[in-house]
Amino acid sequence: MSEAATALSQRQTVIIHVNARGEITGTEPKTFEISKEHQQEVIWKIEPHHHAFTVEFEGEGPFYESKFDNVNSASGLVRRRVHANAEKVYKYKIRVGTSSHDPGGIVTR
Repeated sequence: MSEAATALSQRQTVIIHVNARGEITGTEPKTFEISKEHQQEVIWKIEPHHHAFTVEFEGEGPFYESKFDNVNSASGLVRRRVHANAEKVYKYKIRVGTSSHDPGGIVTR
């Protein structure tokens, strides 16, 4: 596969870290950054894997869907009418049980 084709299909993986009590301790990276031009998407994964999670964008998110979970964890492409802007942070909430975390995401050119 060519380098250009690889860039077009790359996913940004966001790892949700959970402690032994089932509380979210953070995400890696703290803020995802994807390229609209390169048709990138986000996939959320949880460590350890046995926890269920939900992801929900506040207000209008950058994707066609606004809610994701451990079964439907890939964002899909950025909506067509979303403009690339490295200054705009899309806020979203991750929930694992009663624990929650509020990271963000950026869509670049």
